[in-house]
Amino acid sequence: MNTNLKNTVSQENWNQANRNLMAKTIAELMHEELLKPVAAFEDKDGYTVFKLETGLENITYSFRGQERMMDYWHIDKESITKTENNEDQSSVDVAAFFLEMQSVFDLDPYTIARYTEELLHTLYCDALILSKGVMSSKDLADADYQTVEHNMTGHPWVIVNKSRLGFSPRDLKTFAPEADENLKVIWLASHTSRSSFQSLEHINREEFYRSEIGDLLYNDFQQQLLSQGKIAEDYHFIPVHPWQWEHKLQIHFAGDIASGLLIQLGEGSDTYSPQQSIRTLFNVDHPKKRYLKTAVSILSTGNIRGLSPKQMKIAPAITDWVKGLIKDDAYLENKETIFLGEEAAITYLHPQYGAIASVPYQYNEFLGALWRESAENYLKEDEQMVTMASLLYVDESGVPLVQAFAEKAGLSIKEWVASYLDAYLTPLLHIYYTHSLCVTPHGENIMVVLKNGVPQRIVIKDFVDDIVLTTEAREKLPAHLAGGLIQSSNKENIPLFILLGVFDAFFRYLSNALHTYSDFKEETFWELVHHCVENYKAENTHLQERYEKYDLYVPAFKRFYINSLRLKNNGYSENKAFAIPRKDGALPNPLYQIANKNSVAAV
Repeated sequence: MNTNLKNTVSQENWNQANRNLMAKTIAELMHEELLKPVAAFEDKDGYTVFKLETGLENITYSFRGQERMMDYWHIDKESITKTENNEDQSSVDVAAFFLEMQSVFDLDPYTIARYTEELLHTLYCDALILSKGVMSSKDLADADYQTVEHNMTGHPWVIVNKSRLGFSPRDLKTFAPEADENLKVIWLASHTSRSSFQSLEHINREEFYRSEIGDLLYNDFQQQLLSQGKIAEDYHFIPVHPWQWEHKLQIHFAGDIASGLLIQLGEGSDTYSPQQSIRTLFNVDHPKKRYLKTAVSILSTGNIRGLSPKQMKIAPAITDWVKGLIKDDAYLENKETIFLGEEAAITYLHPQYGAIASVPYQYNEFLGALWRESAENYLKEDEQMVTMASLLYVDESGVPLVQAFAEKAGLSIKEWVASYLDAYLTPLLHIYYTHSLCVTPHGENIMVVLKNGVPQRIVIKDFVDDIVLTTEAREKLPAHLAGGLIQSSNKENIPLFILLGVFDAFFRYLSNALHTYSDFKEETFWELVHHCVENYKAENTHLQERYEKYDLYVPAFKRFYINSLRLKNNGYSENKAFAIPRKDGALPNPLYQIANKNSVAAV
C-alpha cells in the first residue's frame, strides 16, 4: 500500500483543509445566493470586508473578498475569522459552520446530518492530500498525464467534492486517484440471459475480449467455463472494480453466483490506474488499450457512481452517430479535435431490483462496464497531454499551472490563453453552431494536448453520457436513439452549454486564478474570449442565423444551483434518477459586458 498518504491527519493539515474549504463554501454559496453576508467597508488593499451573522447570537464571521464577474467573489481564506462570545477563534470548522447556519439555511436534521457526513469525508481527503505534499506548478508542468491526473483536488464548484461515501480510509489509500496506487480488475463470466454486450459494428466480440484480456488469460477463462460444464458461448465477460466486488456484488448477486449465472474467473493481468472520476481506469501496462469504466457504487459529487444500463446499451451507437456527423468536417479536422469513442459496453440486470417499477437509479447500476478508446492513440511523439481540470491548479507558493506552462512555452500569459481558447473554445463553438451538439465541456471531460507547453488541440471524452440535443440535432437523430438522449429544455434558445458549462463552470475559476495570482486581469481574459468568439463568427458567416437564434451575447443567463441541490428541496431523498440541479435567477454575462464596453469606448 502507498505510504504517501499517512494514516492519521495532523492538526495543521486538518486546520488548513477546513480553512481552504471554508473559503470555497463562502464563495460558492454567495454565488448561489444562499449566503448573504453584509459588506461592512473596503480596506486599504481594495478588498471588501464582510460581516456574517449566523443563526446563533453569540457567533459571527468576518472575511474579505474581491468581486469578480458573474457575481463571484474571490475570498481571502486567511482573513476568515470566527468570533464567538466576542472572542476571535484561531481556526475555522466547516461542519460547525453549517450547524451554526442551520436555521438560516432552513436545513432539516436529516439533511444537515447527511451533508455533515459528506463534509467530513471531503475534509479527511483534503487533509490526506495536504499530508502527501503539494507539487509545485513548475514540476507539474513537466509531469506526465497520470502524475497530473493524480494531483488534482476535485470539482471546483461542488463543496463536498470528495465525499466518496462508502470508501473507508483503507479504500481511499488504495483506490482514490491521489493515492497514486494501481489496481487489477476482477473478471466475471455473465450468462447471456442476464447480460447484454454492445459494440461498434466493426468489432468482433471474441477478438475484442482477447485484445482486452490477453490471449493466455482468455483461453484460461474459456477452460474454466468448460471445466464447470458450461457452454462458453453462453457467457460474456465483465471486468469489475475490486471494491465493487467486495462491497456490492457478492451479496447483491449471491443468488446468480450460486446458480452459475455469474461466475468469478479471477484477476486480470493488466494493471490500471484510477482517474479523477475513480471509476474510470487507465491501462498502465498498455497505454494504447482502451480506458475501462466500471461501476463503483459510492456517493460522490452528488450521485452514486454506478453505470446506467440504458446509457451503456446505446453508448457505441451514439459514438457511431456523433463520429458520423463530424467525420467529413474539415474545420474540426484542421483543429485536430478528438472525440474519444465509447467502443463497447456490457450491462447486467439484477433479477429483483430490475423488476421493481421506478426503482431508484442506483439499484440498476451495480454491474456493467464501458470501454473507451485511449487518447494515447492520438498523441504525436513530441506532445504532452493533461486534464483540463489542471489549468485551475495553483501551488502552495501561489503559482498557477497556466503560468508555469506559459513560462515553459516562452509565452506571455496573454499569448498562452489565446492559444488555449483557440484550441478549446473554437471547436466547442463549431460543434454547437455547426452540428447542434452540446457535450459537457468541463475540466475533467476535456484533455488539452500541448507541445513545449503550448496548447495545440483538445480531446473530448464522456460525450455519450451527457450529450444534449438542440431542436436541430433532434431532427438528425436516428430513430433507434430517439429515447436515449437528453432533450434540451432550453426554452430561451441561449447556448447554456457554453454560458453555463464553459463560462460559469470553468472560466469563472480560471480567470480568477490568473487575476489573483498572476496579475493577469480578469477583464483581459474575457476580452480574449470575446475575440475568440468574434473570430469564429467572422470565419463562419454562413451561420449568422444560428448566432442570432442561439445568442452568446445575452445580457444574463440562468444560475446553476449545484450546491443548493443538496441543501434544499430534500436533497437526500431517494431519487429515481440522477439528481439535476435547478437553473434559475440570472447571472451577468461577461461577454455582453465586454462587447458593450467596447462599443461604448468606440463611440
